[in-house]
Amino acid sequence: MKSFRKTQRIATLALIGGTLLWSSASFAHCDSMDGPVIGDARTALNEQSLKPVLKWIGPADEKDLAAAFNDTLEVRRGNPPARELADKYFFETLVRLHRATEGAPYTGLKPAGSASAAAKAADKALAEGNVDALARKLGEKVTGFVTKQFHETMQGVNAESVSDGRQFVDNYVRYVHSIEEIHNIVAGAHDEH
Repeated sequence: MKSFRKTQRIATLALIGGTLLWSSASFAHCDSMDGPVIGDARTALNEQSLKPVLKWIGPADEKDLAAAFNDTLEVRRGNPPARELADKYFFETLVRLHRATEGAPYTGLKPAGSASAAAKAADKALAEGNVDALARKLGEKVTGFVTKQFHETMQGVNAESVSDGRQFVDNYVRYVHSIEEIHNIVAGAHDEH
């Protein structure tokens, strides 16, 4: 049972990391209008305090964010369209600075609902304070993924034609690189983003 749990944890970490590495849609999570960064930005504006959002940026960016925040609070006093425009300016500034902290480019704000299913499931587990269901589901997905890659590669091990051999190499490269990525994530050898 202990070995199964360890395998399950490893598979979970691998799929979470793999989702982050293989799906650019998952990066929209911090850019999404219903994601946690914008959620904290709304709280900051409502409370008129930067404290809820400072965790999303590095210390070197605090001055720039504070300037955008103060400008936003000033403009928010105007009419509703001005308030909406000011809020968007603050959201864009915060997300741009956050993305820079991650070492990722800013590609604009994404509409609500644009986060990946994996990001939504990860947030749901945090909100519920329980990761067991997510871990089980991810473990099953990793097992299915690795098994499928393995069988596709095995089909061409003894390829006789050049065409079949090339298909084997395509499958082999995908298979080995996937296993390497999973291993690197589990072993902690890969960057967090």
